[in-house]
Amino acid sequence: MKIKNLLSLVLIILSTQAFCQTSNPIPFINKTAGSSDSSTGFDRSITDAFLGFGFVLGTSNKGATVNLGQSREFVVGVGLGRKLVKWNGLGIDVYYKSTDFYLKQDSTKILPNNVQHKDEKVSFDNFGALVYDRFYIGSFYFDGGFYFDWTFYTKHITWDSYPNTYGSTIKVIEKQLDFTNNDNYGLTFRAGQGKGVSLYFNYRLSKLFKGASSTYMAYPELPVYVIGIVAAIH
Repeated sequence: MKIKNLLSLVLIILSTQAFCQTSNPIPFINKTAGSSDSSTGFDRSITDAFLGFGFVLGTSNKGATVNLGQSREFVVGVGLGRKLVKWNGLGIDVYYKSTDFYLKQDSTKILPNNVQHKDEKVSFDNFGALVYDRFYIGSFYFDGGFYFDWTFYTKHITWDSYPNTYGSTIKVIEKQLDFTNNDNYGLTFRAGQGKGVSLYFNYRLSKLFKGASSTYMAYPELPVYVIGIVAAIH
């Protein structure tokens, strides 16, 4: 089993267990496992478990144009927090996240070279953490926070078709790219209703690629936005 699939399975199992312990299986919403705090009249605990899917958005730079409808992200994670007052609380989530940037094949492409293929992508697998401040308005919530990702696995994948071969497509994978940074960070905003899916928006503040060296050039950066949905696992 591939390492990313194994990691996803472990976090999905943890998410499932977290939601099985609560009667309100909605991601990013306060879930109570016991009685209310007698001194405040409400439960101060916050528990998160989520599974999400998003799409890359934003302006592409010349030489690294991405196919926006094709470029996507998968995230799964768990977390906990504590309410400071009934309408506000702080928390932290930990997660696994995979983001795939599919590159447009045209004459301007330079990432990671100018060779054109049938299809091509650069992929980032991350472990991350998010510290957030959450506000509750009736059955709705809104939160915002700062995330930090450690990129433990990167890939450059190409697909090509050649005549006189035994298969319809030849797939080539280059692993652990030396021109990518080992970490990235940014801002996350989320909003949702107590009995529905939640939306999330990521804005990356850091650069994915290192500067120029003797072995590779300074590559143009990829789009910095991701918008998606997250849902409960139960």
